[in-house]
Amino acid sequence: MLFFKKNEELSSLDSPTTIIGEGVYLEAAQMKGHESVRIDGVFKGNVEVDGSLVLGDCGSITGDVRATYFLAAGEINGNISCETQLHFASTCKVNGDVQASSLVIDEGAQVSGRYIVNGPENKPAVITEQAEPPKLLEDVKLDE
Repeated sequence: MLFFKKNEELSSLDSPTTIIGEGVYLEAAQMKGHESVRIDGVFKGNVEVDGSLVLGDCGSITGDVRATYFLAAGEINGNISCETQLHFASTCKVNGDVQASSLVIDEGAQVSGRYIVNGPENKPAVITEQAEPPKLLEDVKLDE
């Protein structure tokens, strides 16, 4: 299981009130919630959560996503809007535009789309990318 906890506010990640389990396929126009939600199965439709949303590495969402906090380890085909922190784990695959107050991208995450990152009071924020450092020229070998 993949969980990310940075402060007390995010402790609801450890005990979501709604779980869509692995092997479950759910198609709906929209899912709305006010608590924490975890998706390990397949969800087709828009997701709106006034709380934390966790997409497990086996989970997928086809539709737009809006959440207060979002940890994504699975696949998303749609636009994402996040009020606080948006965290793309290394296994995440995103095809859509992203808007968040804070964005963390782990090495290996695949994101195809535009980023709009605004910090508090709509001031530009920093995108934190945990990537492999660039190779030095002397580390690159040219084959014959």
